[in-house]
Amino acid sequence: MDKKVTLIDGGMGQELIHRSKIKPDYLWSARVLLDHYDLVVDLHKDFIKSGAQAITLNSYTITPDRLKKFNLEDIFKSLQESAIKAAKEAINSFSKDNNILLLGSLPPLIMSYKTELGKNKIEATDIYKRIVEIQQPHVDIFCCETVSSIEEAEVVSEVALNTEKNVWLSFCVQEEDGTLLRSGESLEDALNEFKNTNINSFLVNCSPPEAIHQSVSIMKKINKPFGCLPNGFKSVNLLNDENDVSVLEKRDDFNITNFVRDTLRFIENNASIVGGCCEVSPEYIEAINNKINE
Repeated sequence: MDKKVTLIDGGMGQELIHRSKIKPDYLWSARVLLDHYDLVVDLHKDFIKSGAQAITLNSYTITPDRLKKFNLEDIFKSLQESAIKAAKEAINSFSKDNNILLLGSLPPLIMSYKTELGKNKIEATDIYKRIVEIQQPHVDIFCCETVSSIEEAEVVSEVALNTEKNVWLSFCVQEEDGTLLRSGESLEDALNEFKNTNINSFLVNCSPPEAIHQSVSIMKKINKPFGCLPNGFKSVNLLNDENDVSVLEKRDDFNITNFVRDTLRFIENNASIVGGCCEVSPEYIEAINNKINE
């Protein structure tokens, strides 16, 4: 393939739940990090072996509000550091000149897919600053991920852009309409608001591939690199404050063949960052890596 593409990893959280066989709770992937550290290291390694050129810290659910539900807020810093240690241990197990990038994670602070920030802007900014302070010495890029509203994008990107790191801003769109954020705001409006900032790349993540194909038609208009990271859920609309990710089911048709087909289509439409989100395992990444390198 002639086009230059950065291949990143897939979904850490769901794959760790599958491998650990634990019952998921509100801490999700952070629970696995607490109880099964080696599984986290091994999954990072497997993504790298599969061809991922960048891996993401397993810190998505290490936020004060999530930890507070289990009276664990006092281990916020040490658990973030454990996620960093696991990723670096995996990277360093390969040759010293492996050039694997490490992505810092700036996630939703309360819960994925919520259209409200969940905190006032001052509180949210303070939490993101705490995360950045811990991760900044170790990561190559900050990924503001699964962003569901323009307000959330404004808060998280402002903190990330005050670092010296590259910044990716990754939106989450509606399942039925990839031209709209989950908040109902226009993806085009969101991109236009940030296109003149120092954000290096725009992405759409944790959304169905069909919706992301719609998003691509809008991202192509912005003169910046963009990426596509689909998930394999039937729907995320069942997730709310009263339950956890155990209510989310994998689509029957989200198989490797269809994932490769969709990813190649993203690349044909000029996506320069590809990989996956929830339900994308190392086998999926390996399959698209093989195609890219044919």
